[in-house]
Amino acid sequence: MKGVAEKGGTSRRQFFNRILTGIGGLIGVGAGAPLAGFGILPALKEEALDWARLGPAEMFVTSEPKLVPFTHVVPKPWPEEPVKHAVYVLKKGEADFVIYDIRCTHVGCPINWNAQAKRFFSPCHGGVFDIEGRVQAGPPPRALDRYEVKIENGILYAGRLYRVDENLRRVA
Repeated sequence: MKGVAEKGGTSRRQFFNRILTGIGGLIGVGAGAPLAGFGILPALKEEALDWARLGPAEMFVTSEPKLVPFTHVVPKPWPEEPVKHAVYVLKKGEADFVIYDIRCTHVGCPINWNAQAKRFFSPCHGGVFDIEGRVQAGPPPRALDRYEVKIENGILYAGRLYRVDENLRRVA
């Protein structure tokens, strides 16, 4: 007598293997979807703009960059921890401010303002930037990166970091 499988049908063993594989796949998808969502959705979500408070606008002297350390809380899907940052703030006029990132655009070394030379210097590879953040010497490929600026109720805030081109126009 020939078995069911030999007649072109499915054996009982094959039938149960397919059923169990299907159930296992459903369990895997059911368990994997929340895990994938936890890992992928934060990257797809538009990050809320979180403004960092730098201090009263009147504390800055016109035409003299000032190093301002601050603590910034970065929103994450897990418990938030404060991150220490620093920026250079240049007051150009009554309500006209530029906020520079302190990292050189070459390899990220922290820059220093030299008041006598009226230049920013990078100690790593001899990068030099003028008071506007333009490259004056050395290997940096572009001007200093900047932060968005907001003044609210007399308080200066730094927003998102962005790049500028050689004409100091925002590019990213």
